[in-house]
Amino acid sequence: MFNSLLKLRPGLPFSVANRVRSTSAAIGRRLVVDRMAGTVVTFGGWVIILSILAILVVILAEVYPLFKDPEIHFEYKLPPAAQGQVPFALGVGEYREIAYQIHSGGIEFYSLQTRKPLEPMTIQGLGEARITGVAQSAAQWLVLGLSDGRVLPLRVEFVVSYPEGSRMVVPKLEEGIPLQVREAGQPVELLSMVEKSGGGYVLAVLSAPSTLSILDVTLKKNLMGGVRRSETKREVTLPVGGGISTLTLNEPGDKVYVGTTQGQIIAVDLDHLPEGIQTVGASKNAQVGVTYLGFLNGGYTLIMGDSEGGVHSYHVNKDDGDRLVSIFDFHPHSAAVIAMSPSRRDKGFLTLGRDGAIQYHYATTGSSQYTLTRPGVTDYRAVALAPKNDGVVSADAEGNIYHWTVDNPHPSVNLKSLFGKLRYEGYSQEAYVWQSTGGTDDFESKFSLVPLILGTIKGTIYALLFALPIALLGAFYTSQFAHRRVREIVKPTIELMASLPSVILGFFGALVIAPQLERLLPGLVLMPFLVIGLVFLVLLVYEKLTANRMRWVRPGFEIVILIPIALLAGILSFYLGFLVESFFLGGDYRSWLLTVFNVTYDQRNAIVVGLAMGFAVIPIIFTIAEDSLSNVPSHLRAGSLAMGATAWQTAVRVILPVASPGIFSAIMIGFGRAVGETMIVLMATGNTPVTDWSIFNGFRALSANIAVELPEAPEGGSLFRILFLAAFILFVMTFIVNTLAEWVRLRLRERYRVL
Repeated sequence: MFNSLLKLRPGLPFSVANRVRSTSAAIGRRLVVDRMAGTVVTFGGWVIILSILAILVVILAEVYPLFKDPEIHFEYKLPPAAQGQVPFALGVGEYREIAYQIHSGGIEFYSLQTRKPLEPMTIQGLGEARITGVAQSAAQWLVLGLSDGRVLPLRVEFVVSYPEGSRMVVPKLEEGIPLQVREAGQPVELLSMVEKSGGGYVLAVLSAPSTLSILDVTLKKNLMGGVRRSETKREVTLPVGGGISTLTLNEPGDKVYVGTTQGQIIAVDLDHLPEGIQTVGASKNAQVGVTYLGFLNGGYTLIMGDSEGGVHSYHVNKDDGDRLVSIFDFHPHSAAVIAMSPSRRDKGFLTLGRDGAIQYHYATTGSSQYTLTRPGVTDYRAVALAPKNDGVVSADAEGNIYHWTVDNPHPSVNLKSLFGKLRYEGYSQEAYVWQSTGGTDDFESKFSLVPLILGTIKGTIYALLFALPIALLGAFYTSQFAHRRVREIVKPTIELMASLPSVILGFFGALVIAPQLERLLPGLVLMPFLVIGLVFLVLLVYEKLTANRMRWVRPGFEIVILIPIALLAGILSFYLGFLVESFFLGGDYRSWLLTVFNVTYDQRNAIVVGLAMGFAVIPIIFTIAEDSLSNVPSHLRAGSLAMGATAWQTAVRVILPVASPGIFSAIMIGFGRAVGETMIVLMATGNTPVTDWSIFNGFRALSANIAVELPEAPEGGSLFRILFLAAFILFVMTFIVNTLAEWVRLRLRERYRVL
C-alpha cells in the first residue's frame, strides 16, 4: 500500500517518503514475526497434544496385557520309557527342564528339552511290591502306597550346577524308611501327607473301609549330624454310610478331611478324638459323590471335585469350628474329577476329569481360564502344573506324556477382581480390598481399585469443602468490596501461598495439623458457628454506628476489624470445645465417638487432608476467580449502579453471572489440582485403602498409591501393570471432569454473552 502511494505521489518530500518506506518495512517485519510466532505456538500446541497422546499410548500398552487371554501351545507327545505301567502322579522341576512320572513299577525321569527319557533310577525300598497310590506334598516330598501294605517316603530333588557356565539340572532321589500301615498283601491306595515345620511329616492312610491310620513321624538332627526318628500311630474309625472315596490333610497336619461316595465331607480333628469328628460340608445332591479333595497354596481354600464333574471351592472358617463355607462353583467337567494340581505360587490350580479335559481355575476370582484337550485322548490319569505356572504336563493311561507351554502371567486379574467384591481367605464376607503384598509366600493378592477410587474422590471432596468457601468468598470480597490498597496486599499474599511445595504442606499436615487437630477437634467443630455469629454481631453494631454517622472505618477496610474478631472467635471456640468435651462428651470425645457412633478416630484422617490440601487449592481458585470478577467490563457495573442498584445487588446479579464461566473454571482447575495431589495425601493421611466416607478415617488415593508402590513393583508383573491402570483411571477421571467443565463454561459464556 505504501509503495503504491509512493508511485502515485512521486512528488512527496523525501523525508515523508523515507518515513513511509520505514513504516512499511516495520509492518512487514512485524507480520513475519507474527507468522513465526503463530507457527511456533501452533507447533507447541501440537507437541503438547501428541505428548499427551504418547503418554496415553504408553499407559495403555502397559495395561493391555492384563486382559489378554492365556496363550497355550502344545509342544509334543513323549512316549513312556516302560510300556504297560499305569501312571499315578507327575512332577515338574522348577526350570521346566525335567519331569518325572510315578507309575505302578517305579519312577521315570524325562528331559523336556531333549524329549528323551533319562537314565532309570531304582527305588531301593520298593522291593517286589508295586506302587498302588501316591500322596504329594507342596514341596517335592512324596509318599508311595505299596501293594504289600507299606508306605514309602520319597523326596525328589533337582540339583542345579553350572559346569562351564551353562546350567545343568540333575534329578536325585532321597528315600525314607518304609512303614507298615496295613497287613501284608493289602494295598495302600488312599493316602495323604503334609510336612511338619519342625521336621518330619504327618501321614493319613485309609487302612480299612471306614478306618484311618494316622502316622506322625518326627525327624530331628542331633549334634553329631545324625537324624533321630520317632513315630506315633493311631487309628480312627469314621461313622460313614457310604464308602470313603478321597481324603486330604490340612497344612498344619491336625485335621483330615474325608470325602464319601454319598457326597459328604467329614472333618476329623486329630487333637480332639473321638468327639472331634463332624460333617462340615456336602455336595448339593446326595447322589453325587466326592471324588477329589485338596488344599491350595496356603492351606485355607479346599477344592472339591465330584462324580458329575463339578469343581467347588470352600474356605475353612476357623472362627466357626473349621466349618466349610462354599465360595465358588467353577466351570464343570462333563465327567468325574479325578485329579488336581495346585500352583505353588498363587491360588491357581488344574483339575483333570474323566472326560479328557484339563481345566485351569483361579480360586480368588472364581474364574475358569483355559481348557487343555488333545484330539482322541480322553483317558488322562495324572496332571502337573509347572512351579512357575508356565507349563502343564499330563499323562494318559498308557504312560504317554503331553507337554504344553502356557503364557498366563496375570491369572489373578479380571474385571471382577479389580472392581467387584470378593470374599478373600480369612474374610467373613465379600469386600473391596487393596492389599498388594503380604508377609508370607501363600499370600492372596487383593487388587480392588474401588478403595483407591473412592479415596481419591473422598480426599478431593473434603479438600474442596474447605477450600471453595474461603477461596470464592475471599475472591468475591476482594474484587468487589475491598479497598484497592487492601486488594494489593491480599491478592499477592494468597498467590504467594501457591509457591509452597506440596511436600512442605504434607509435612506440616502430618506433624503439626494432625496432632493438634486430635487435641482441638471439638473446638474446630464449634469454630464456624462462633466465627459467623460473632462476625454478624459485629457487623450489626458497625451498621448501627454507620447509621449514626459515626463511621470510623473507611469503606473497603472492614476486613481490618473482621480479622481480629475472627481470631477472637477461634480462640473462644477452642476454649468452649474443652468445656463441651469435659461436660458433655465424658472428657474424651474419641471414646464418645466410639461408644455412641461406633466410629474410630484416626489421627491422620480426611479432616487433616482436607485442611492441608485446602491450603494448596485455595490460591489457584482464588486467583482465577478474582481475575474473572475483576475483569468484568466496567460499563456493566456503572450501568447497574446508574439504574439505582446497590453495590451488593450489582455484584450478585450482574458481576457474578457474567464472571460465572471463569469462576466455574477456577473450581474445576482446583478440582484437578486436588485429584492429582500426591505428597499431601501420602504424608497427611493414614494411607489406608478403606471404603469408608467417615471424616475421622484415612484413605488412600490413586496418585498416592502409584507413588508408594510403583518403585517396589516388579516390572511387567501384575502389580506393575495395575498401577498403570490406576494412572489410566486417573487420566480418564480428569479428562471427563475437564470435558464437562469446558462444556458448562462455554454454555455459561454463551448465555451471558449478550451482557
